[in-house]
Amino acid sequence: MSNGLINNLKVVVELFLYMYCLAEFFGRKLKVGIYATVLIIINLFIIAGINDLRFPQYFRSLCYIAMFLYGLLYYGESIKLTLVNCFLAAVIVFLLPFFLYLPLYYIFYPRYEYADLYGLLADICGFLLIIFCRHKIKLKYLSDFCTNRSKLIFIATVLILCGLGFELYQIVDKRILTGDTYFQMVYFVLFGLFIIYEWQKSRMDVERKKAQLEMNRLYSDAYDQLIMLVRERQHDMKNHINAILSMIYTTEDFDELKAKQTEYCGYVIEQNEKTKLVLSSGNPLIAGFLYSKMREADIYNIAIDYIIGIEETEIAIPEYELVEMAGVLLDNAMEALNNISDEEFIRKIYFSIKGTEDGIALIVANTSPVYEEDMTKHFFESGYSSKGQNRGIGLSKLKRLVKDRKGNIMVYNEFRNGMNYLTFEIKLLK
Repeated sequence: MSNGLINNLKVVVELFLYMYCLAEFFGRKLKVGIYATVLIIINLFIIAGINDLRFPQYFRSLCYIAMFLYGLLYYGESIKLTLVNCFLAAVIVFLLPFFLYLPLYYIFYPRYEYADLYGLLADICGFLLIIFCRHKIKLKYLSDFCTNRSKLIFIATVLILCGLGFELYQIVDKRILTGDTYFQMVYFVLFGLFIIYEWQKSRMDVERKKAQLEMNRLYSDAYDQLIMLVRERQHDMKNHINAILSMIYTTEDFDELKAKQTEYCGYVIEQNEKTKLVLSSGNPLIAGFLYSKMREADIYNIAIDYIIGIEETEIAIPEYELVEMAGVLLDNAMEALNNISDEEFIRKIYFSIKGTEDGIALIVANTSPVYEEDMTKHFFESGYSSKGQNRGIGLSKLKRLVKDRKGNIMVYNEFRNGMNYLTFEIKLLK
């Protein structure tokens, strides 16, 4: 059997071993179709070109690219998962026949001229070993283990450093940098950059989850108190109804009855204003947050009117970021109203959060004197504040949060019910 035929068979067997391992890592069954056929043809062409047509050795790296594209197109998973599984499959294709090759080589030693044949036999034995052990060795579990970011980063970092160290040793030992070595080092570096990116992303995800948990902890107690308030109001409702009905027997004429019932019903409605949060909001975190702010506003005799038209499924950004944005605006509105010394000034805040076709619209407005445009355009500058020096940090931070989410924020004067409201409006796209 000629060496050319043996090498071609070796390439085909290695590719089938690679595709089989890749299917196991994805938890699928291997099916040979158009993608597998094209992959085999490309690899045979590249290897034949290197051996017979004197293609540069670094063309071999194109085989790795073709193998990655095969996994990406055939399985249709994310780039990260495909990259990890392709890397694991390539490691098995290299290491398993390597360990099987050594016994075969020394068994038939010193017939070194059959080394290519031993390599083919090692590939076949490795393929059969993987097939027979597939029920005992679940490669899918290995893939799941490695896609855990913290573990993946550690493993990949060690492999990258070992690979780069080996390539540098080859350069120092041979005192020459070949094209093949150069491109292999490029791949190691690119993979290292990808790992760094994933590491940064992983850290950001952890920080977001911590912030979300802290926000949930902070406002879950407020939401529980809101639920208790609703139950208390429901328990008292029967007494309120009886009190309203009894006014029929304690008043002398219709006008007096109408006045007393109107006043009493207004009191009941005012007392139940906060309990409407449970019914109007499909989001416990938003409801708990707004309830805590309404209780804070009561201390300063500030009334908050609200409209909530958003469900948890409509929130395209982390909830804690949305609450943080709303918190900055509500805190600024309450502080502005609290600093107004005129006792006759009506202190009101309007809060609205709605899901729209494009994303989310958040509006916070407070009764206010009219601000000229020349002044409002400075509101988001760090350190600027109409309340004094060394203030304005909240709004500048808010602008940065909105910008990071590719949203926009506007500030303007708006008349509602005969009063001017300084209005902040945020629009966040999905």
